[in-house]
Amino acid sequence: MIAFEKDLSDLKGLIEPDSISPDDFELLDSVDDDVVRILLSSVDKVIKCSKTYLLINNLDELEVMENEEYNLLASDNYYAYIIDWESKSYKDLLYNLNAVYFSISQLLYHTSCQIKLNEVEIPEEMYDEFLDKYSDLLRGRLNPADKNISLLYDLIIDLNVDLSDIDSFIE
Repeated sequence: MIAFEKDLSDLKGLIEPDSISPDDFELLDSVDDDVVRILLSSVDKVIKCSKTYLLINNLDELEVMENEEYNLLASDNYYAYIIDWESKSYKDLLYNLNAVYFSISQLLYHTSCQIKLNEVEIPEEMYDEFLDKYSDLLRGRLNPADKNISLLYDLIIDLNVDLSDIDSFIE
């Protein structure tokens, strides 16, 4: 959506911004917009984290992707945190990225809670504790022994760096 507001404005209405294929990443790679580049970097970090998680846990990516139960659980998590984008100006979209990155951080933190408890359903108080722990998490003060949780915490920190870079473009 951000790319459609500037460099790809000619394609606005021709391509759905919320359906991304591998070819779209090539197109986005050619966009001359620093924020789009940072967003692509964030996507790369998430993909790298995902691949590392699969390796650590000796999981086959194709098997995981084809598992209906996993996909349903992942979709439930995703839709609980996703922000509804409406048609907005470039500046509004940039401003809203703070909420998007924060939601992703919450999602990752709550996923770490699921790993810690080995349960899909986590207690309500764990949703509230995120705000209390967020600052310490970003400062690297939370050092979990579990390598999966550590991986997610590192991703939260890395994505927050990207958000800080994006914030520098907001006037």
